[in-house]
Amino acid sequence: MQVLSSHQSGSDFEHQARAAGLARQGNRRRLAVFGGVFVACLVAGQVWNYSRTELYRATARLQVVLPDAAALPPTPGVSPSNTAQANQLQVLTSRPMLATLANVMAKDGMSMGRSDEEAAARIQAMLQVLPVAGTDVLLLQAEGEKPKQLAALLNRLPEVVRDQMVAMQGLAADNRLLVARQELTRMEASVAERRAQMDRFRGTVDVLTDRDENEAVARSKGLNLALNAAVEKEAVAQARLQSLTEAGAAARPGQGARDDPTLTGLETRAAQMREELREMERRFTPDFMAIDPRARSLSARLAELEQQIVQQRSAGQQNTLSTAQQELAAARATVERLRTQLTEARPGLKVAASRFSQAKTLEEDLAQLEKARRDLLERVARLEADQKRRTPSVTVVESAAVPTEPFDPNHPRDGVLVLAGALAAALLAMGLVEMFNRAPVVAPVGGGTTVVVPGGWAPGAPGGMLGSGAATPQALTLDAGPSAAAPALLAAPPPQVLSQPEAAAMLAAAQGATRWAVAAALMGLGSAELLALRRADIDAEAGLLRVTGSWARSLPLTGWLRQALPVAPGEPGAALLSDAAGQALDDADLQAMLAGAAVDAGLPQGATVNAELLRYTCIDWLVGQGLRFSDLPALVGRLDASQVAAFASRAAEVPRRAPGEVALLMPALQLPPPG
Repeated sequence: MQVLSSHQSGSDFEHQARAAGLARQGNRRRLAVFGGVFVACLVAGQVWNYSRTELYRATARLQVVLPDAAALPPTPGVSPSNTAQANQLQVLTSRPMLATLANVMAKDGMSMGRSDEEAAARIQAMLQVLPVAGTDVLLLQAEGEKPKQLAALLNRLPEVVRDQMVAMQGLAADNRLLVARQELTRMEASVAERRAQMDRFRGTVDVLTDRDENEAVARSKGLNLALNAAVEKEAVAQARLQSLTEAGAAARPGQGARDDPTLTGLETRAAQMREELREMERRFTPDFMAIDPRARSLSARLAELEQQIVQQRSAGQQNTLSTAQQELAAARATVERLRTQLTEARPGLKVAASRFSQAKTLEEDLAQLEKARRDLLERVARLEADQKRRTPSVTVVESAAVPTEPFDPNHPRDGVLVLAGALAAALLAMGLVEMFNRAPVVAPVGGGTTVVVPGGWAPGAPGGMLGSGAATPQALTLDAGPSAAAPALLAAPPPQVLSQPEAAAMLAAAQGATRWAVAAALMGLGSAELLALRRADIDAEAGLLRVTGSWARSLPLTGWLRQALPVAPGEPGAALLSDAAGQALDDADLQAMLAGAAVDAGLPQGATVNAELLRYTCIDWLVGQGLRFSDLPALVGRLDASQVAAFASRAAEVPRRAPGEVALLMPALQLPPPG
């Protein structure tokens, strides 16, 4: 490390200027790296973005209906409609179909390739067929570089599909008919073989198909039938007797009508009369029915019939109950007798039943084969007669239009992405460069201050660079002598400043030229600059306050400053702050004016308020807003190293910003003071 010392020969201003030069050179380096990488990445990315080939997309909708889809062999777990649609998708995207389409396109002057295979492969890559959910419509999409070619491709496809499918369906129908005939031949051979097997079984075993032709079987069948009938009759008789017993003497409509012809006749006649009355009620009003002789006669006769029905039902109830008891007793006796006879005949039936079961199984198998043969025969006849199944239906639901705008690439979107990528790359490159060019480090050494800077930099060299280009770190020691050895720059205490309410109160308490002096000091003017102000330095039209001298600058004026604090008429070169005689004020007069305004405002600082404290308030506001120290001299004039060190802790609280990103006037100056 090389140490360069400067003692009493250099002033604080020279040290600050050197540090500012290092900062400006570092900013230029960062700006150059950022700008170079950003522009290079942005130009390269935009060239790539707009040099890509534009792709267009054409769409059409096609409905393909296969009338013979029902005749297709079923697929496990797949419905016939799904099978037909899957077949359509396979046919539309098959190489033979696309090769035919390529030939048609070539005849129209739109060649798709040098050979059929190449053209079919190219169309297959461009074409996409998607089913529309819930319908039998197919969505056709073609993507490519030529819009007219895409539209012609989709509009020609239905014609090719129709012609190819007619041929394919005819061949498929013939194949299905041939397969059906072969299956019918095999089924007829199976039926003949099974019938011969059943005949051989009947010939070798004494079993007859009709149970009545076998004595044991016929007798067993008769006993079973008789027993079933007797049991059923017993159950019916018992249920009837129980129903009659529970009903008692109560007569219910329709009960016993089958056993009593007289009651049946009466109920039939009553039902006819009720129907006639309902028919008349639908045709005539109740008042007319009340005076109509025929209606009244029907009502009277119906009442008589209902009374006769009640009497007849009551008389037949007893007869029915007695008859039911007799039938139940007879049915029970018959059941017992038949069960006894069936038990006696059961041993002889076992052999006959076994043989009969085998014969029955053969008969059922033969019946199933016969049914399958009839179904196949019907299918063959339907395939032979139905020639319309050979013609599929191809309907263009929506024809393709020539696309006017590309769908890919999206140049605006990708341009924004390229811009973001270029910005990120520039920030990354700037960060990598700054990793090897660290900022100066300030540390106290003995009675002075040592500023450590990266290798290759030295304030004394031209442009801030050492001629040797050494890469070793160097240190610049600024020694202010024994009188300045007390506080180090980084350990300087923060200066005393006013708060915004205190600044506003001081402006409100001041009047006339004093208010103007307070406002100008809060804008960053020192006492010497305040006393040097002239009437010509105020540009009311432009709203600017021009500060002359070695730190000349222009500061904006708010509206209330231009209007509420007008400049008295006089010579342009006359002092702005003057006494009653027109003589310029001195420093003591200025401090007295400011102290008086502070006392009138009731500030706790009282008479200690001076122009430097107000200027520090302005510096504190700007630093607190994030303004960089390198931009402060353009607003507040000269800053020495001790002032920079005093506000360093304040600057560490917020991120640094450019002048255009901060409010240059504090709130106390933005609003007009009351009074």
